[in-house]
Amino acid sequence: MHAEDKFVYKRRLAFVVCQAKGALLRMRQLWVWMLLMALAFVNDRCHCCLHEERSGLLEIKAWFSHAGAASFRLKGWDKEDLNCCNWGYRVACDSTTSRVIELDLSWVNSDGLEDLYLNASLFLPFKELEILGLSGNQLVGGLKNQGSLLSILFSLHRN
Repeated sequence: MHAEDKFVYKRRLAFVVCQAKGALLRMRQLWVWMLLMALAFVNDRCHCCLHEERSGLLEIKAWFSHAGAASFRLKGWDKEDLNCCNWGYRVACDSTTSRVIELDLSWVNSDGLEDLYLNASLFLPFKELEILGLSGNQLVGGLKNQGSLLSILFSLHRN
């Protein structure tokens, strides 16, 4: 092989090696991007509230609606939105567990035509509930056989 041929060969080899390194870098970037997208998808799914709590919130909305409460006060509570932690200021979730820790149901039934008897079993799905706002709803008592649960809810409300 002549010296000139060796020089051309080395240049071509260097060019091929550079192209291969560039392709590897692009592949590595693609893998990192795909991994980040997968993590974002999983991360978004994991921070949704629990199905039982979402169902519980929709039951509370239905209960207030059936009682004649103004539906616009819970309009952000939508069965189409799976993440009830994003339903607005009336629902607050723990940032780590995504469990509902606060419900502000104050003044939801302020325009209601009649006094309400609270169905305390509506709050059973909320295992980590710390704050419950019920003021201004014309509540006069609870349904029969719910005395202990009702007293827990009202003591929670006073705190």
